[in-house]
Amino acid sequence: MSQYGCHEEHISLRLPRPITLPLLVLLATLPPAFAQTPAKSPAPAPLPTPLAPDTATLKVSSRIVAVSAIARDKSGKPVANLTRDDFLLKQDGKPQPIAYFSQGSSLPLTLALMVDTSGSQRAYIPYEIAAGRAFFPAMLTRPDDRAVLVQFDSSILQLAKLTTSVLTLQHALAYLTQSHDDIVRPGPGGTLLFDAICAVSHLELGTQLGRRAMVVLTDGGDNGSHFSQKDAIREAQRADIMIYTVYYSNGGGDEGALKDLSRQTGGREFTVGPDSTLQQIYASIAADLRLQYELGYRPPDSRPNKYHKIDLKATNKALSIQARDGYFTPK
Repeated sequence: MSQYGCHEEHISLRLPRPITLPLLVLLATLPPAFAQTPAKSPAPAPLPTPLAPDTATLKVSSRIVAVSAIARDKSGKPVANLTRDDFLLKQDGKPQPIAYFSQGSSLPLTLALMVDTSGSQRAYIPYEIAAGRAFFPAMLTRPDDRAVLVQFDSSILQLAKLTTSVLTLQHALAYLTQSHDDIVRPGPGGTLLFDAICAVSHLELGTQLGRRAMVVLTDGGDNGSHFSQKDAIREAQRADIMIYTVYYSNGGGDEGALKDLSRQTGGREFTVGPDSTLQQIYASIAADLRLQYELGYRPPDSRPNKYHKIDLKATNKALSIQARDGYFTPK
């Protein structure tokens, strides 16, 4: 079950590739406190590619709060084979019975790989393409696992639609090196990190069933988004998306922002360096998500758009639990 909601709804969107993710639509659907006055969004345009677009179905499930979790031992390694009784869950300090529990490996994975292609990141793109070719087959191991590839700079482009095809995703990586001026009109500049997280959380990942994760390659700099870091965290928390951030920089950007994004959504922050290559980081993320647990509980009644603290712990005090900090009730 994908998120706290009160009804079942099926929406079909026909998405050409790559497209500018519809930020104006997102602005219209988020709570009024989020809305700011955006610039006019460029019109979507198809990429000249032999791969034809198809329809992605987005689903919203019933009224329940889902929590993705990873248990770690003292050395930091993920722990397998835990049961429902190995976890204690509280909302706002009050114990909550766990209504459902499953091993993550038994549920489909929906993944977004999001790549910063702004000027400060261009030198790293060839390495990201090479690592990505191995990353997708390592992550999409079940027939119903799926992923989407998104690039962001002064615009947000979907290079590969949500798909189960590893080949499609690998093919789309090549477009990270290309100019897309024929698809989007030049904007005022800036890097739309927080806008990209909001858009993908809301429109791509947030309503899919099963496990959801986002891997963001960036230096953490954002100087053009309509939305704030707090907004990005809120949207990811609403959809129970773990954000794994990968700080790729020679010292610029904002690594602190990436740490906050990951910590508050139950993900992890990594830094690419001599002792931690992108390939090694991807392997760690894959190991995490293979040993992920999915828990769910029925929350007490609450007013709309209210934040609730989630505290998930292991009964074994030698284990630590990686999970999101909280969630917002739907508006």
